[in-house]
Amino acid sequence: MRKRKAVLAVCLGAVFLTGCLGIGGSSALKTDSSRIYVTDESGFQTATVKPYEVKEYYNLDELKSYLNKAVGAFNETYGQNGVTLQSCTMEKGIASAIFAYGSGEALCDFTAKNNDNENHVDSIAIVPLSQVIGESESEGVTFIKADGKAADKKALLNKSDCNTVVVTGNKPVTIQTQKRLLFVSDNVVVKDQHTVEITQGKSYIIYK
Repeated sequence: MRKRKAVLAVCLGAVFLTGCLGIGGSSALKTDSSRIYVTDESGFQTATVKPYEVKEYYNLDELKSYLNKAVGAFNETYGQNGVTLQSCTMEKGIASAIFAYGSGEALCDFTAKNNDNENHVDSIAIVPLSQVIGESESEGVTFIKADGKAADKKALLNKSDCNTVVVTGNKPVTIQTQKRLLFVSDNVVVKDQHTVEITQGKSYIIYK
């Protein structure tokens, strides 16, 4: 019984599986590792992924029940549009759960409350690039193109109708965008055309 409870709890926290990212990347949410996903509709999802030993006492129905209780408890205080459990699977030693959030604030609060350390950030929001240009200039931020080349202000202005993920945190977190990446602040590590890793401080991720 103790081992059964343990595998349910770690699906929202502890040490998560790290997957390998392809060079081209994918616009669809990848579930080979934990990550924050930014959808075309400027919504937020998280994929929480954890390996487990295949044993008879690991039960998918119990895992779903555990996660739904966590969602229900959160929404009782946050509101019904706080978070929803979209899917949950246990296959070949990998447990994964996908959550959708009504706001960036809900994502931050839910991951903190449930110890989802792989997906927790201090703040995350989507704002127009036109707003970011002036804000980032005052902060002394340097931008680079997704291919690693330098990006000047003119290049940014030419894409001013695009959106930007503005995120703050204090540890590495993987973020994937459904739309293709255009520019990032120079403290962001680009993994492929849709995926980055943030580290510490405030980061900017601009997508098409």
